[in-house]
Amino acid sequence: MDTPKWIQEVLFRKKYRVIKHMLFWLFVYSDEFLSILNITESLDIPFYYILLEIILDMFMVYINIYILLPRFFLKGKVFSYSILTVISVIAIVFANWVMYEMDYSDYSVAYFVSDFVTNATLIMMAVAFKLIGLMYVSESNIQELKKTNLKTELAYLKTQVNPHFLFNTLNNLFIMSKKADKKTPDAILQLSDLLRYQLYDCESEYVSIDKEVEYMRNYIELESLRRQDLDIKFEISEGLRNHTIRPLILLPFIENAFKYSNTGGIGSAFIHITIDIEGVDFVFTCKNNIGIIKASEVGGIGLANATRRLELAYPDSHQLDIQDDNQTFIVKLRIQGI
Repeated sequence: MDTPKWIQEVLFRKKYRVIKHMLFWLFVYSDEFLSILNITESLDIPFYYILLEIILDMFMVYINIYILLPRFFLKGKVFSYSILTVISVIAIVFANWVMYEMDYSDYSVAYFVSDFVTNATLIMMAVAFKLIGLMYVSESNIQELKKTNLKTELAYLKTQVNPHFLFNTLNNLFIMSKKADKKTPDAILQLSDLLRYQLYDCESEYVSIDKEVEYMRNYIELESLRRQDLDIKFEISEGLRNHTIRPLILLPFIENAFKYSNTGGIGSAFIHITIDIEGVDFVFTCKNNIGIIKASEVGGIGLANATRRLELAYPDSHQLDIQDDNQTFIVKLRIQGI
């Protein structure tokens, strides 16, 4: 079970550092603090002794975790770190002996070992907490870097859709203008609407499927102005409302269909597109005939980018099936749990 977000924040974020340190020392010296508050039996030790002991222990711990740990242990100098840590613990043990004004005859090996183990355990506890915090921050940074890299790559691949789309469309408009086609102004207006969608609506990570479908419909109508030979079907099932999808994820498949579907192949040229919702899955199918272009030439940067975007945007939650029998090119995409 994952740790709740707020607990992770309190345990590992720097803004709660003072609170965490206070709780640590309250825990370590809980007996002393409880006795001072008269909750437990009073200790036969003056208050200033307790205060001095806490100061010495804090000095020992903070020297370790803020100087020795980063300069030696985290740089792989484990032996040097161990020696310096042992020396610091021994120094604190003798400092306690001087502080309590113990007689040398009372100072036994058993006392030294007991005090050494107590202080070493204190350091190990503090170091353990510090290392856990560093590991969490490091893992968080790695995950954040991965997310940033994925977002950057997704944004890059999405921008590559635009030049490819613009090249094809502007070429179409150029041909129409040379023929003095009366539909040219309408086509330019449709192109303007398409670019407006790409510039503004596609800034979000997800868009409504309704908007994406409307965008594809406009694109198909724009292409249809110059492709009177095509049998185009664009079938949309009911139930698309309230669903979202990554923007421009489907356009490369439709571009590819228009690019390679022509009357040079066997039979009439056609593009049949269906979009359906099956349970909680989104299903997109695009079929087109293959014209005079060889089947091995069908595809290119558009399909490669679309495939990569799907891998990044829907990892382990999509199925892309592309079939090519030299006459018909079929793309079937299923996005699970959309």
